[in-house]
Amino acid sequence: MVLEDLHLPFLSEKHFLIRSTLRDFAGRRLKATDVIRRERDGDIWGTVEVFRDLARLGYAGIRVPEDYGGMGEDIYSWIILMEELGYFDPNVAGMMLIHTGAASQCIVHFASEDIKRKYLPSIARGERILAFAMTEESIPGSLSSHMTTSARLEGDKYIINGRKTFITNAGVADLFILFARVDQREKGARGIGMFIVERNSPGFRFDGEIPGLGMKALSWGSITLEDCEVPKENLILGPPKAFSKAMDMFNTERIGNPSICNGIAQRAFDEALEFLMKRIDPRSGKSFIESYQGIQFKIAEMASLIRSSRLNVWHSAYLIQSGKPYVKEVQLTKLFANEMVRKVCIDSMQLQGGYGYSAELLTEKLVRGCMFGGIGGGTIEILKLRYVSELMREKGIKTS
Repeated sequence: MVLEDLHLPFLSEKHFLIRSTLRDFAGRRLKATDVIRRERDGDIWGTVEVFRDLARLGYAGIRVPEDYGGMGEDIYSWIILMEELGYFDPNVAGMMLIHTGAASQCIVHFASEDIKRKYLPSIARGERILAFAMTEESIPGSLSSHMTTSARLEGDKYIINGRKTFITNAGVADLFILFARVDQREKGARGIGMFIVERNSPGFRFDGEIPGLGMKALSWGSITLEDCEVPKENLILGPPKAFSKAMDMFNTERIGNPSICNGIAQRAFDEALEFLMKRIDPRSGKSFIESYQGIQFKIAEMASLIRSSRLNVWHSAYLIQSGKPYVKEVQLTKLFANEMVRKVCIDSMQLQGGYGYSAELLTEKLVRGCMFGGIGGGTIEILKLRYVSELMREKGIKTS
């Protein structure tokens, strides 16, 4: 089936062209056998090669304004990119999510004109890969405003000290959007600044990859900064607004994660459906899906969940694109997609039995890879708390 057209009235011919171009690319470059091999071998640089090929088609700069060499496309185009890449290779999708999402958008929305001119063209061309460095080992992601990484100004440079972890693209990135405490008198969000840190900066060190359950062809690691020297002009945004503005923007960027989840779920569905259509019951000579009503029920349930999740994403995107309130809706959208993709992938594996569990087929990889959704970009539990917080705020009630 792939990702079917939902016939949404706000999508144009340009959006359909983006989708068809991506599918043509994926049919040539993201064959299942190659995706399985890269995953099995932990071939991170193979994923980078695919990213470079996509960049040559312009997709690394899909949301970079045309004035800086990008495509200047809207959030609908971005969702299409995330869905399609999620369907064909979640490793590539995860890499592209960070590069085209929060990392580049921090520069687009908050950086000075000089910084934009310096960095955005090479980012749009995919010549410089982006990573996003906020999380620290001893600080839960939901409490990132208590980070200890520090930045002090000495002459025309900031000297940064600290360690960041769980960074997607850490081993392959050229540029890091990094958060550090600039005002040491402020212990919370108001003391934090946002920087661009180049990989070759004096005092910068990549500490290595972090082994993960899934997405083994996607770089995920830690960095250390020991008296790391960063030019003063590479402060994108200083305290007291840097952290709060970044958090506000993340609510928009969260829509990318469930878009990938929807692509993964649809692929898991298609893998199960194809298997069941080919699997023949020797007693009747019919396929399993024809022979067993229980299987038919399960297929319909999976399809219903995927469609609901996709409509959630597209509705949230419509609110964002239209400038309407969207924060509550995005929390529920990501929450639903994160739980949906886990259920659909597990059901797909179960329907395929031993074949689904085998690492020789794609489904086993999808089951491992789908787990990222409810952890990255806000855990399932945090999304629930954020939704209730927004709901109570609308009613004039403060939550703890």
